[in-house]
Amino acid sequence: MNERYLIRVRGILGPLMRLTFGEMRSEAVACQSTLRGPLSTEDLERLLKLLDRSGVELVHLDSAPR
Repeated sequence: MNERYLIRVRGILGPLMRLTFGEMRSEAVACQSTLRGPLSTEDLERLLKLLDRSGVELVHLDSAPR
């Protein structure tokens, strides 16, 4: 079952990075990018590892209301 997540990272994500997030929506606001959408636990782990390997700083992670 997929849970909806709200993920905020420092900086503006480029178009290639945003493409790797599949159906998650991306929005850039005040030197941060927000990702929102459904992820399985495995997909969330993969996304967090990708952000870490890419040097993207995680600012906030929370499950989002439906």
